[in-house]
Amino acid sequence: MALVERLMKWETEPDDRQIPVHAFFAAITEVMAGRLTAAQVQSYLAMTAEDLVDWNAVVATMPPSAQAANRALWATKMHAVFLLGEDRYPQYSTPAEVRTKLGI
Repeated sequence: MALVERLMKWETEPDDRQIPVHAFFAAITEVMAGRLTAAQVQSYLAMTAEDLVDWNAVVATMPPSAQAANRALWATKMHAVFLLGEDRYPQYSTPAEVRTKLGI
């Protein structure tokens, strides 16, 4: 499947392809700060073409770097959505619902 499924630890994803939500958002934070590149994170996580579709869609919703406060709120929202999705909260229990909450 794709990045959303990997972060949700969806049943279709083998254990070795799952991504811990906290670690993913630590990496996103470092990308936003310029201490890691997107390519480094994508490589480390062995992202597939399907993963990159979700990655690009999520990144497209990120506010510009000049809007630091909005970026911080964005990151908090994304992190929260994936945490709720990982635990299958109501309205966050499927990849489709999570994508809707993410706006992708």
